Amino acid sequence: MEKSFLASFALVALLALPLAGARAGDADAGNAQTPAQILQTQHALRDQLDKPDGEYSHFSKDAVARIRQEQDAVFHMLDGVGSLDQLNREQQTHLSNALDHIRALLAGSEGSRLVCHRERRTGSNMIERRCQTMDEREASADAARRSFERGVSHFSGN
Repeated sequence: MEKSFLASFALVALLALPLAGARAGDADAGNAQTPAQILQTQHALRDQLDKPDGEYSHFSKDAVARIRQEQDAVFHMLDGVGSLDQLNREQQTHLSNALDHIRALLAGSEGSRLVCHRERRTGSNMIERRCQTMDEREASADAARRSFERGVSHFSGN
C-alpha cells in the first residue's frame, strides 16, 4: 500500500512540473517543460490508467473518465506544438487548468484545484489572470445565489 502511495505521489509531483511553466506565461518559464515532456508524462499516466489491476484501479470510473477527458484536451492542445511559447496566453491558461485538474484528481484534492481565467479589468482594457480554487468558486457562487434570492424575496415583498 505504501509503495502504491509513493508511486502515486511521485507521479503527482512529476505532473506538477509542467504547471510552473504553463502558468508563468512568459518565454523563460515556458521552457521549464516542453510539450514533448508533458505529452510523455500524460502518455505514461494513460498507460497506468489502462491497466485494470494497476495502481489506479481503485479510482472510480467517473474519476478515470474525467482524467481521460482532461488528457484528451491536453493531447489536442499540444498536437504539433514544439514549444509552449507557440501557445497564446489563453491556450496556456487552458493547458494549465487541464494539467492542474488531472493533478487534483490524482491527488484526491478536487476542492483545492486552482482554476484560472483571463478577464478584462473593470474600467480598463488591461487583461489580467484571475485564479481561484474550486472551493472558493463554489463559495462565491453560493454567496451570489443567496444575495440574488434575498433581492428577489425583498423585491417581491416576501
